[in-house]
Amino acid sequence: MNASPQKVDVVILAAGQGKRMHQAFPGVPKVLVPLAGRPMLLHVLDAVDASGIAAQVTVVVGPAVEKKVRTALTGRDIQFALQPEPKGTGHAVLCARPAVSDAAHVLVLYGDQPLISAATIRGVTQHHASTGADMTMLTVPLPDFSSWRSSFADWGRIVRDASGRVVKSVEAKDASATELGIKEVNPSFYCFRAPWLWEHLPQVGCENAQGEYYLPDVLGIAVAQGAKLETVAAHDSRETLGANTPEQLAVLERTYKELHA
Repeated sequence: MNASPQKVDVVILAAGQGKRMHQAFPGVPKVLVPLAGRPMLLHVLDAVDASGIAAQVTVVVGPAVEKKVRTALTGRDIQFALQPEPKGTGHAVLCARPAVSDAAHVLVLYGDQPLISAATIRGVTQHHASTGADMTMLTVPLPDFSSWRSSFADWGRIVRDASGRVVKSVEAKDASATELGIKEVNPSFYCFRAPWLWEHLPQVGCENAQGEYYLPDVLGIAVAQGAKLETVAAHDSRETLGANTPEQLAVLERTYKELHA
């Protein structure tokens, strides 16, 4: 197999309103909140462009943010997909299916995680293609959840067996005390073999604390059926930081300056 995928569809999830940001940025969709003077979503799109791996980019939007996001991206060569109701990340990716091309692979990114680098995007997709995996996921190993890493405590934990193989990813809201002690977290950046994704994503259920269809739950399906699953550890955990609150945005601003110093 080639060292890099011939064609990759990039799906960027951007449907959330970001209500916890509205006190600081009234009426601004979360992905359009500025980081270093530019909307977060544009930073993600720039990294995708610089990676050179995209056959097509599809941005998933919700009804409340669609018009503003479309306007912000005027002139860019991207497709849009509508998630009519906020039913979770798994549902959002499924909503993108009619808009994506016939690429061999699908990479899922997030419009509110703007520090991701072109190198990491290339690294995940190249590892995915070179190993022939059905599903490849980026993981973030951490020393602890202190200081600027505190926001990672809200993320899903990567659960491995005694041999180091991934067994599941469990959302923090649904995790046991033991699982919450795990310091390898899931930023939910995935690359899939497209036919495998579209066959198995509809099997994801919503039996969880939020009643939503979580994209990470497709991992459980992959494990149960013995699909080929690969992981790539983030070279720099800071790249995966996101922002749900003005306080977390302040951390992003500081981190952006560190990464671009």
